[in-house]
Amino acid sequence: MGATIGTVATPGTLGPILKDYYIGPLQEQLNNEVMVLQMFEKAKISWAGRQGIVPVHVGRNTGVGFRGENADWSTGTTALAAGSQTTKRLSFEAAYLYGRFEVTGPAIASAAKGGTASFIGALELEMDKLKEDIRNQADVSAISGGRVVGFLNERKSGAAPATWEFRGNFTKLAQACADKGGNVDIAAVDCSNNTLTGEAVTYELITTVASVDSTAINPAAGTISLTGTLDTTGVAPGFGVALVISDGDANLAYLDQEPVGIYGNLGGELLFGVDRGSDAGDAMELQSVIMAQDVNNNGTAEALTLTRMQEVIDAVSITSGMSPDVILMNPIDRAKYIALLQGSIQMNPQGAAQSGDGGFLGLAYAGIPIKAARHVDRSLMLFLNTKCWKLAVLEDGKFADLDGSVLSRVSGKDSFEGFYKWYYNHYCYRPNANGVLTGISF
Repeated sequence: MGATIGTVATPGTLGPILKDYYIGPLQEQLNNEVMVLQMFEKAKISWAGRQGIVPVHVGRNTGVGFRGENADWSTGTTALAAGSQTTKRLSFEAAYLYGRFEVTGPAIASAAKGGTASFIGALELEMDKLKEDIRNQADVSAISGGRVVGFLNERKSGAAPATWEFRGNFTKLAQACADKGGNVDIAAVDCSNNTLTGEAVTYELITTVASVDSTAINPAAGTISLTGTLDTTGVAPGFGVALVISDGDANLAYLDQEPVGIYGNLGGELLFGVDRGSDAGDAMELQSVIMAQDVNNNGTAEALTLTRMQEVIDAVSITSGMSPDVILMNPIDRAKYIALLQGSIQMNPQGAAQSGDGGFLGLAYAGIPIKAARHVDRSLMLFLNTKCWKLAVLEDGKFADLDGSVLSRVSGKDSFEGFYKWYYNHYCYRPNANGVLTGISF
């Protein structure tokens, strides 16, 4: 790429300028501005090529108990058999996030008049906006990356065409329908938690032949329509159903190239290859708390209540012995929570009033901070224990400069391009320490 641009410089000589002025600062801003990802600690894991391997502890040693003095451990009805710890292995691949930018030869040639500052200014728009696009994509994927796009809260048996209350990524669901050119097949996962309900079948696929009707996705009403039949009456009262875009269509293969988001880590039947259903040998210890705002057990959406929020936190404590340390919600939903506080807020000014402010600097519930994240979908809340989330990085995000230059010449054009790359995934090794509250009325 040594062609001369004007009489000033080549991409090879301008590359170091880009590195000095852009690569470091832009990388730092990207990491700081991705709100959800920056909550996750970067993990040191074993990479086998591009595959990450993480062992998780899912069962205690059962060879524990009180016995009398000089009792025989190995015989009789009180035999104390030697046991062992139970572990599973999470196995996943890194997702590859790319962003490309391009500038023309004339834009670069403007450096001949204005010097380095003009050259930097010509690239500022492309590179800064690329950074924003990458940030948005990474933040969306941290929530709903992969095939789990959201949750159903209704317990009913519906035949085509049936309207269902849906809380999740409507945009992604509509895009999948567009990419396939029509209706998208879906699977549904019963997210009843065995530890909390004692249900015989939990975290298993619900037998269904349903598809999402591409003409009836209504984010304003919070509903979708399904063709075919879906029966969720067997789901335990007060629990949700994860909605999964089925595989088998080449046009949707890109979903498997995305990092697995919070929805998938908490709501999918499989957690990176480990089945967490109720069948014998499955890892029920990895089941999350996916509850619906259904205090009256009517199987439909209801207004947010403090009682239900407390029940999610208590359920997380029962299943894991831990508590969430942050609650995420869509900014639109903050007003619903603030309305619940009106009866419990007291004003007691000391001395003369200095100013009035009708808003809040911060919100919390039971001491757990509440943060607004615009990529969390409406009318659901995420109760996360961020200590259980890891960001597995195969290679840190950066502008590619493998040939010594950030810019490369575009074949057959008077243009030069560069790209940003980031190889990573995110995983939760204790899903039972996290919860979702879905089915909050719009």
